[in-house]
Amino acid sequence: MTNKTPKDKPAVQGDTVTPTKPATGKKVATIGLMAFVVMNITTIVSLRGLPAMAEYGLTSIFYYVFAALVFLVPVALVAAELASAYPQQGGVFRWVGEAFGPRWGFAAIYYQWQAIVIYFPTVLVFAAAALAYIWWPQSFDQALAENKVYTIVVLLVVYWAVTFISFRGIGASSRLSFFGGMFGTIIPGAVLILLAIVYVATGNPVQLDMQTSFLPDFSHLKNTVLAASVFLFFAGMEMQAVHVKELKNPSQDYPLSVLISTIAVVALFIAGTLAVGTVVKTADISLNVSMI
Repeated sequence: MTNKTPKDKPAVQGDTVTPTKPATGKKVATIGLMAFVVMNITTIVSLRGLPAMAEYGLTSIFYYVFAALVFLVPVALVAAELASAYPQQGGVFRWVGEAFGPRWGFAAIYYQWQAIVIYFPTVLVFAAAALAYIWWPQSFDQALAENKVYTIVVLLVVYWAVTFISFRGIGASSRLSFFGGMFGTIIPGAVLILLAIVYVATGNPVQLDMQTSFLPDFSHLKNTVLAASVFLFFAGMEMQAVHVKELKNPSQDYPLSVLISTIAVVALFIAGTLAVGTVVKTADISLNVSMI
């Protein structure tokens, strides 16, 4: 007969015997609160939409506030509540699966993945065009930004680089999201707003049409369509909930991160749009290659 040490004995709970798991020295990756806030912000915010909204002047503020109140805030509140209810396994699959079964949960997460697959390349096309304008002279920059081969190469290289980094695990993926979000969206957005302030403070003319009404005229169909499209600007607050179990304190950190992210998203969209409209004339805005 062989003797078992206490640590080798299974745990007995009533009539059920549950084997104890061996302790491992592997460290569980966790995501900090601010890192998760940045991940939420960059899931929603894209600076490529600012020039399009800048054409509407002060009316753009109404669109942002309206979409935030009737779409972004409710989605954020629901996501925070569900993430608090299921802190160990969150995300759209878990939430939909609990209500309608695993098949519908899979369908929901599949449709969400499809949306990302379609959305991500459009963002990279904008990034490739913006990257082209760091060179000199401007004629070369414009030609490079409009070159389809250059755009496809940048798109594929970045897409597959991000994919391979994600294979390294949640730690590498969260670091990429944090630094990519900070240096790719938040800091450039802050610099854009700061430069607009400097532009006005140094006495330059404001290009923004200050005579436009705050309330849009919904008798025109194009204004109604724009209102609907702004809702898409705020889509995605629930996507990062799949990482809720990687948070140090899911029940508290997730709702707090959603609150901070919501405020930051609305502020960045409004301030960034007004900054573009203040400096750049409407006639000089190209929606294909950003601002020229």
